[in-house]
Amino acid sequence: MAHVYGEHLACGGKIIDYLWARFARIYPLHLVCLGLVVIIAFTYPHFVPNVKDGSWQTFMAWRAIPSNLLLTHAMNQHVYLSWDIVSWSIGAEWWTYIATFVLVISLHKGPAWGGFAGMFVGFGLLTALVYVLPAHNLDITFNWGFFRCLFEIIIGLSVYRIYREGGFSWTRHDGVVLALLAAVAITFHFRLNDLVVVPVFCLLILGISRNTGKVHHLLRTGPLQYLGNVSYSLYLVHGVVFSAFWFLLPWIKTTHGVFNATERVAYAATFTVVVLGVSTLTYRFVERPARLWLLSFRRETSQRHHV
Repeated sequence: MAHVYGEHLACGGKIIDYLWARFARIYPLHLVCLGLVVIIAFTYPHFVPNVKDGSWQTFMAWRAIPSNLLLTHAMNQHVYLSWDIVSWSIGAEWWTYIATFVLVISLHKGPAWGGFAGMFVGFGLLTALVYVLPAHNLDITFNWGFFRCLFEIIIGLSVYRIYREGGFSWTRHDGVVLALLAAVAITFHFRLNDLVVVPVFCLLILGISRNTGKVHHLLRTGPLQYLGNVSYSLYLVHGVVFSAFWFLLPWIKTTHGVFNATERVAYAATFTVVVLGVSTLTYRFVERPARLWLLSFRRETSQRHHV
């Protein structure tokens, strides 16, 4: 956000333009993915009658539709994830856009040490949130996901300010980037405290953003560039496809039995291929054209207003 909108907001750009651009970016695809899961909710029981188990009643809770439409489903309104279960973060993200635009401006124009101060404040608040809640981890989604996202965005904006000031330049080397990638993998593999990965990941982002070596050239390759372009579609669509595959499992177990190791790999591979295929379609026919149309609509409306 700071990279794309910091200069615009700091130079007096309209906040409504910033919010409209973010709305155009996230909401159309969210709405379509929500609609796809609603279609699953209507159609699956006709073909797989035993699909309505406890998890179905939770994920497909009709009373959660309003909060999903209003993007408030990460504000402790429910005690469960619902519908496109990964979209809780989109709701949290939207409200943090509104809550942090002042911070975007202040970190863009403020003193150089503001990045370090903001990072420590954000990490301190995130740590407090983790230990206030009983689970003591970062699995904070439908309940207080907004605050998790808010504190993480403070960290992210601060890291960008550090990047602009040239801090931690030693992270740019290929060896350091690979070591930081390994450190992230180690924290996950050994299930270290979730908070450990946050500073490591910040350093990794700084390193990748400055790298001009082999890592840079790898990330510039066509397949990885393409995955970057469709990453938002990949994120939201994988939640929809997960629901479709998850609720097929009871029928598969009834008709086929429990998967063996080869079948589990094949099922996961099929899931990945379907996610990539559907994401390609949603990016081409939903995400990108809807965003461009909404941005064009805003420009035309503003021009008519000035005339």
